[in-house]
Amino acid sequence: MEPLVTLPLFPLHAVLFPGMPLPLHVFEERYRQMMRMVLEQDRQFGVVLIREGKEVGGPAVPYQWGTLARITALQNLPDGSMNLWTVGEQRFRIVEIIQNEPFMVAKVLLLPDVYDGCEQRTLPVVHRATDRLEQYVRLLFSPEGGKHFVVELPHNPRILANTIGAILQVPLIQKQKLLEIDDVVQRLEAGLMLLEEEIDRLLLKAAEKSVATAVHPFRPEEKVVSRN
Repeated sequence: MEPLVTLPLFPLHAVLFPGMPLPLHVFEERYRQMMRMVLEQDRQFGVVLIREGKEVGGPAVPYQWGTLARITALQNLPDGSMNLWTVGEQRFRIVEIIQNEPFMVAKVLLLPDVYDGCEQRTLPVVHRATDRLEQYVRLLFSPEGGKHFVVELPHNPRILANTIGAILQVPLIQKQKLLEIDDVVQRLEAGLMLLEEEIDRLLLKAAEKSVATAVHPFRPEEKVVSRN
């Protein structure tokens, strides 16, 4: 078993996936204090989705799985707050919360991804997921799914699975469930299922909008004025 790591935690209404960016605006004093400590050490902290509670003000109860984040850039603002640019590095599971004030600190177990490298199992899923993700991104930014919209997508199964998790516009609990899947291909397959559901939803929404704009029903109260 991997040794436990002591990590300050930042509970958020967000799910961070490894390799994905997460910009943050830090203004609460407790988290400014936490970030000052992080910057003096290894620039790493944990991002966890809030199960109960709020981001600001009171205590928050996090989900057990989260992602290690590393600060890549910092902007100190005149009011004492700061803008941070971070990137996700590795998933972890909280083993024990050892501090709650002024900010949360926990003992965590870093979780390696499970990937057997079997191309026969992986390639069909990668090809289908890449195709569906391209279609999904086009639908998000161009409702007609226009072919003029160029999408550059990764083909590495791990990066592709995490990219899908980051891009999907679904409830956070569904993203959290993806994050908790250790096996890369299973995470990719689960993300693909969500993608296909979202594509069907967006296509239906676009079709309904098209019908609504094409049909202008006659209203009895409207008067037709003859100019003859």
